[in-house]
Amino acid sequence: MNTKIKTVLSVTFIASLVLAGIAASLPTGKVSAETLTGRGGPSTPGAPNGVGGKQGNTQNTGAGGMGTGMSGSGLTLTPLTTEEADALQQAIVEEYGALNLYNAVIAQFGSILPFNQIARAEQMHVNALIRQATKYGVAVPANSGLTTAPKFATLADACEVGVATETADAALYDQLTPDTTHSDLLRVYQMLKSASLNSHLPAFEACN
Repeated sequence: MNTKIKTVLSVTFIASLVLAGIAASLPTGKVSAETLTGRGGPSTPGAPNGVGGKQGNTQNTGAGGMGTGMSGSGLTLTPLTTEEADALQQAIVEEYGALNLYNAVIAQFGSILPFNQIARAEQMHVNALIRQATKYGVAVPANSGLTTAPKFATLADACEVGVATETADAALYDQLTPDTTHSDLLRVYQMLKSASLNSHLPAFEACN
């Protein structure tokens, strides 16, 4: 693998570790009984080697609302709206899809770059979103998987799908942010979008 790909992958993995650390440090607070009512508890995500579906598209133009003292920060949590809860669940399913797609590539070609590092990063993304869902008492959707595991003729073909997947991931967060007012959710969405566009996408473009 050439130096360009290795450099991009190193940046990808480091950025993902930083992302996970920042997401873990977001305020958790106490969830009120009202928040928990009718939401249900978190379920266990599917196994990392499962194959999950992708959906949606978006990009975050709502950065102006981040860190402005909006609801969702501090010790008293404002319950999510129905739209926000649905968006959070959609984001989890989207990240499941990326994780499971990349694990399917690993199952076919072995633990190879960039898929092995990006799969680990996607698990961090899933964990960051699940932490938010758990904090607000939103039921975590199951990782149901794809109907059929994809098979690729070449690694380059898999990298092309990786490019499309990360583009769709970033686009999804743009789609979800207009109905999101909680600043903690906006921060997580922005970080995940940035990881897709600035770390994962360049890595797949370099291996394509």
